[in-house]
Amino acid sequence: MTLGLSAIATAAWAHVKWFEEYEVSADPVPITTTLALPAFWFAIALVTVFFLAATVLERRAPGQAATRVLDTGTRLLRDHADAFMIAVMAAFFVALFAVGGSYLTPDLKTESELLPWAQLLIGTLLIWRRTRPVAAVMIVLLWAVALANYDLFHLYDYLALGLGLAGYLFLSGLKDGKWHDRRFAVLRWGIALALMWSSMEKFMYPQWFMPLLEEKPFLAFGIPFEPYTTMAGVAEFTLGFGLLWT
Repeated sequence: MTLGLSAIATAAWAHVKWFEEYEVSADPVPITTTLALPAFWFAIALVTVFFLAATVLERRAPGQAATRVLDTGTRLLRDHADAFMIAVMAAFFVALFAVGGSYLTPDLKTESELLPWAQLLIGTLLIWRRTRPVAAVMIVLLWAVALANYDLFHLYDYLALGLGLAGYLFLSGLKDGKWHDRRFAVLRWGIALALMWSSMEKFMYPQWFMPLLEEKPFLAFGIPFEPYTTMAGVAEFTLGFGLLWT
């Protein structure tokens, strides 16, 4: 699951800010308002039932059989997890270089001619294990560059995920040992925190998501837009919590 989410997150740190205008200066919805929404508690009830059912089921014969099937189906990926991660991340940074005009994510724009080349260098450094810590440091430095051009709130979307990816790269470049063995745990924590923060935006600024849903209503599966946004936030937070829990 971690590998699947990391591939999606690395190849496309997709966010509503990529598609629609947003206003950070707008007042966030008070937490008491969110807690008073029936959709919030309905979603909490659904995920609670799901977690409890999954916990019970995975310890019984059907759950163990499903686990064996999943283990068999993903064995090739698990046996080559590092190669998979490096290939996806390298392709991502090379794509950013090829497109140009942005760094780290499509919505961080730049007119610098050096930053795209820095991303190509990062993609190249990923090839060799001993140079991956250098690539990790460069990712953190690019985030620091972004901090000089964008507000901190905007960059929170990418902080946990970026640090998780950088942490994975740094630890994967170390010699075999206890720190090297923790590389996927760090990646999992980064993805989890990124999902949980993204869910907070759905609670604080649900209006950001309305234009996208109005343009593409099929995304809401027929659910009214406002309850759907709240429930999507709960689902996203739960996914992050589940990654931390496991």
